[in-house]
Amino acid sequence: VGSEMCIRDRSYDGRRIVFALRCPTSNPATVDGKAGSPPACTGRWNIWEYEMKDLSPSGLKGGTFKRITASTTDDDVDPAYLPAGRGFVFTSNRQTSSKSVGADGQALFAVDEYERERVLNLHTMNAEGGDITQISVNQSHDRNPTVRPNGDILFSRWEHVGQRNRFAIFTVKPDGTGMF
Repeated sequence: VGSEMCIRDRSYDGRRIVFALRCPTSNPATVDGKAGSPPACTGRWNIWEYEMKDLSPSGLKGGTFKRITASTTDDDVDPAYLPAGRGFVFTSNRQTSSKSVGADGQALFAVDEYERERVLNLHTMNAEGGDITQISVNQSHDRNPTVRPNGDILFSRWEHVGQRNRFAIFTVKPDGTGMF
């Protein structure tokens, strides 16, 4: 109860799906279902993957869940598979390269124009959830990454500066170069 989930993408071989899940820390579920294991719910949006073991005509049987990110302070959403098993592109407010540090040593995160929430930008990571790299920087939000057949990432960018207030479509390479 109180959980939210957004299924986002399927793997190229059709055996896995990747999704974002947020559930309250009061949920007693554990990552592997065993007592003493790490809690599954952090109270933040995290990325999960479900791998189907048996795709029979009678339905799905015997799949396994794997938590890819496990943040207790950031939200990771909108995951999509990168080609050739290179991992994922996703949207996050973790701002690995665009946050700064205040005089008191605390992290200062960029917030949207209304100062309501931390800004979401594009990030990539390997298939195990490591090597997280921020590949876009926007004072508003970059959302909804989709991998194109040529491997480039198509995404929506909220451009909200002065009188401009629109969602534009951009592309970028998975390493953050070639933004257009």
